[in-house]
Amino acid sequence: MRINSKNVHFILVEPHTPGNIGAAARALKTMGFNNLVLVNPGDFNTPEARWMAHASEEILQKATIFDTLQDAVGDKHFVAAATQRERGFHLPYFTPAGLAEKIIPISMDHQVAIVFGREKSGLTNEELGSCDAITTIPAQTSHPSLNLSQAVMIYCYELFQTAYGDLKEYKYKLASRQELESLYRHMRESLEKVNFVPIDSWENFTMRFSRLLGRAQTEVRDVRVWHKIFKSFDEYITQLEKRLQKEQKKTD
Repeated sequence: MRINSKNVHFILVEPHTPGNIGAAARALKTMGFNNLVLVNPGDFNTPEARWMAHASEEILQKATIFDTLQDAVGDKHFVAAATQRERGFHLPYFTPAGLAEKIIPISMDHQVAIVFGREKSGLTNEELGSCDAITTIPAQTSHPSLNLSQAVMIYCYELFQTAYGDLKEYKYKLASRQELESLYRHMRESLEKVNFVPIDSWENFTMRFSRLLGRAQTEVRDVRVWHKIFKSFDEYITQLEKRLQKEQKKTD
């Protein structure tokens, strides 16, 4: 699934704190979005807003400003209102993840928007009437209250994850038993050079080490790292032995 980020808009209604506006801009850019819309905002041309934006100042500079939410959503084809309060509106309800699945296909050919209310009072019922759906971030507490920019980040992330989450799927290349057995032999050889003796037996010691690596789902590259560690250990011991031999010859 892909998303047309050019058609996705994040609308902040009367945001009061410059830092929240800057942090919201940063959230957008981090997840590949550019359209920040501000409805009757406070002064956000401040050092605080720019500092919180952190390399996302162009999002602030290009932000579109409207006097009312109705004007801001006039050309949008699907609008979801983010709210934490229970409302009497019988609008479709979505979690952030569910909303992402809903609006991503729409965004391919149409304009979509997520609306965020005021820091203190949220959205009015009249403003909700300009929206097509309601979305809420599930929370454990009975009266949840997320920071405005945090809420924006959650929706940005869900959209990005739903659209591109499969691009960087990690491919494991687990070590084979043969590769692990080779590592265990190397470990024993290295430890024996310093006269290390397990408290019970080498078999039990190796088994405990094996359980440790097993819980970590050891990959081929992990085995190579362990070999390098033991090799460095071996080389140091060899150098130390040569140095001791030279000193011994001098004393003789």
